[in-house]
Amino acid sequence: MWSPKALIRLIAVLALSLPLAGCFKPMYASLDGASPVIEELSRVNVAPIDERVGQRVRNELVYAFSGGEASDAPYKLVVTLTHHIEDAVIQPTGEAVTKTFELRANFTLIEVESGQVLYGGSTLSRAAFDRTTQLFANQRAERDAEDRAARVVAETVKTRVAAYFASRG
Repeated sequence: MWSPKALIRLIAVLALSLPLAGCFKPMYASLDGASPVIEELSRVNVAPIDERVGQRVRNELVYAFSGGEASDAPYKLVVTLTHHIEDAVIQPTGEAVTKTFELRANFTLIEVESGQVLYGGSTLSRAAFDRTTQLFANQRAERDAEDRAARVVAETVKTRVAAYFASRG
């Protein structure tokens, strides 16, 4: 089954990778049980965002950061959104049967006391939805696509802000 060369290579790879196993450090945990990243995230206040999709992104972020509104937070996260819908699949008759909702977010983490921009970036999410002849089904499918895109954008922003806090030490 195993040739002697393959077995020696496997043992060599395992022996060389064993010292690296101790180098892994989880982003949300520390050795003493406290998590500095989670503590920092809970101190971020998310500024209000316009429109229904913006409110959805904000709610997801507030819940992900602290489970509720951060009081006297030393950090403020400002998010601006742009979105549009484009035709993804078009029938020969010219009717779009599948559309794609695209949500782009630009975000900035600001230190409230000094007004200094600490970190910023942008992210993009797309969610497809089908069109039918039923008006309510179309509206519901579009709203569901908006919600899916908002969840993805919020999760990406949260992960990137957490990575920033983790990189600070």
